[in-house]
Amino acid sequence: MTVAPTSQLQGETLFRQGRFQDAVQSLQDEYRGGRKTFAVITLLIQSMRALGQHREMADFLAKAVMESSLSMPEQAALYYQLGQSLFQAKDMTQAKQAFWQAHRLNPNHPGLAEKLKVIGQRELRPQHRYSLLVSRNLLTEDQLAEMTQAAKEASEDLDQYLLRGLKLDKAVLGESLAAFYEVPFVAFDPNIDAPFELLEKRKLDPDYLKRSGWTPLAVDGNSIIVLMANPFDHARLDEIRFIFGTSRIEPKVALALDIQGFIDLFYRSLGSEELMELGDSMEAQTDDEAEAGLDEETGVSDSEVVRLVNALLVEAWRRNASDIHIEPDPQNRFCTVRFRIDGSCHEFRKIRAGMAKPLISRIKIMAHLNIAERRLPQDGKIKMRLPELGKIVEFRVAILPTIENHEDVVLRVLASGKPLPLERLGMSDENLAKFKSSVYKPYGLIIVVGPTGSGKTTTLHSAISYINTPERKIWTAEDPVEITQEGLRQVQINPKIGLDFATTLRSFLRADPDVIMIGEMRDAETAHIGVQASLTGHLVFSTLHTNSAPETITRLLDMDLDPFNFADSLLCVVAQRLIKTLCSHCKEAYGPDQQEVDDLAREFGPGFDQYIPMSRDISLYRAKGCGQCNHGYRGRTGVHELMTSSTQIKNLIKRRSHTEEIRDQAVADGMLALKQDALLKVLQGFTDMAQVRLVSGW
Repeated sequence: MTVAPTSQLQGETLFRQGRFQDAVQSLQDEYRGGRKTFAVITLLIQSMRALGQHREMADFLAKAVMESSLSMPEQAALYYQLGQSLFQAKDMTQAKQAFWQAHRLNPNHPGLAEKLKVIGQRELRPQHRYSLLVSRNLLTEDQLAEMTQAAKEASEDLDQYLLRGLKLDKAVLGESLAAFYEVPFVAFDPNIDAPFELLEKRKLDPDYLKRSGWTPLAVDGNSIIVLMANPFDHARLDEIRFIFGTSRIEPKVALALDIQGFIDLFYRSLGSEELMELGDSMEAQTDDEAEAGLDEETGVSDSEVVRLVNALLVEAWRRNASDIHIEPDPQNRFCTVRFRIDGSCHEFRKIRAGMAKPLISRIKIMAHLNIAERRLPQDGKIKMRLPELGKIVEFRVAILPTIENHEDVVLRVLASGKPLPLERLGMSDENLAKFKSSVYKPYGLIIVVGPTGSGKTTTLHSAISYINTPERKIWTAEDPVEITQEGLRQVQINPKIGLDFATTLRSFLRADPDVIMIGEMRDAETAHIGVQASLTGHLVFSTLHTNSAPETITRLLDMDLDPFNFADSLLCVVAQRLIKTLCSHCKEAYGPDQQEVDDLAREFGPGFDQYIPMSRDISLYRAKGCGQCNHGYRGRTGVHELMTSSTQIKNLIKRRSHTEEIRDQAVADGMLALKQDALLKVLQGFTDMAQVRLVSGW
């Protein structure tokens, strides 16, 4: 949820003054102007309710739910308010419908169960799967009978027949199914992780699952979530309870065709023939002589190992994993494969112990490493092509010896990608405007800082993409080249042959550059040359491993940079982290207590009140977990600390001032700290406090 800005408070003020008609007019103007937030909609409904405009409330709410991006708990809260108003107006029929909508969206909404009991919950129950479509005039009972017969004659699934014949959105049909079965609807999503443990442990046959119309989806605490085409099939539910040996089965409804899609997806991920065939289609350069030695050494089928490795690499790429970890068990019981996705490691699967050494040997062959060396670390690269997708995927390989004569392998996925637009980096409007202004300068130094994996390269390429025009000559030195752009001349650093950042940077200065990107200022020599380049009419971008923007100044001065040259060259420093974002399908709104709001205000520091309503009546969100995400989070966004080089900052650099003095001046110039930017994203509903604590150490 986006917290309403201060300018929205005119309608709130009118409401508190009892000027309800004026409040309605003001808030409607806000809504039509694009402020379709929970706060605006709530105030508008309360104002209409005070005026007794029950029918207007119902009409507006139906429109608002469709037009705004409200969470399910927020929608439930609004329908509950509407139901209360209609109930007081003794419009029982409409009140029932409003309370039923609230119940479907959030069965645990406070006070809802009691209201349903009072007005008779049984009367609200839809008569069949498509009752909601009928009540919305999307379908008549006569049409339903005709289409049911037509689908039967055509041997076609009725749900698919209705979707096509009525030109329905799948979500609308899903809403009707959810209302009838009183369980959540789950649509097919290729990004949902396969429930490996449930599928493998019970040896579930995919053909059986398709015939039976169900599939396990995930484990949620002590419960097992299953998708069913008919959650009222009690015999099937008993069968599922028997299979998993537990009564804690949580059914959800899905279209039959989507269930089949999930089953195919899950079994491809498990290493089915379909996945293996895709693995076979990958092309990689290997050493034939070493390949022959693999079979002799391990006794495992060569083709079996090749297919397994290719399947693992394909699946990691499909899941947007950044790293693959292959970890043999010291007791030789199994070998664990984990993927790092959105910054966290998740177990992909366990393979039998006998496959560990052949698997690692195959990776060594593909990376042109010494297959016989098991005592020392080795580094290499694998480049593979997916012909049917036209994709080249590169993997950076690190092999380390571990106890009991084993080796661990970590592969970093370096799939060539395109730069993100600056607007999608997650910067606040103020930071984005300042950053764009710096990036568009003709010369100077821009530094992006943060730990490994914080998105520095993505930010640099987004900035360069913003100014990448035919009029500019742009050179980049990177290790490795992860993102490619048309119009850039990109150089891959190779320290083994003496091609380091400093050497490459000197060469760039003789190659008529307008813009230079240095992957990292690893040493004093590179930093000195970068500053000199920025003072001689070039725009220079680079990165550094520091924790904050002010600390970066101190670190570079410690490299013996001339403080006057450095101060004159610096345009801005951006410190950043990546933070997990809440799943938009299941994030749960709640009202924080006064203590939590006070803690937020204290941690944020001065200026907190300008970002929240005057009443401090705010909603926060927390992770819940659903079929779309499994653990409550989906994707990541950036949190930023942007320090521009004002006159005062330049003077502090020239005096070699301490980090604390520089930080104080940057804050006075308008800089928000990393933690403050993260807290704003909590207030805006993008993430939660748990993730802020991970990023900021609070």
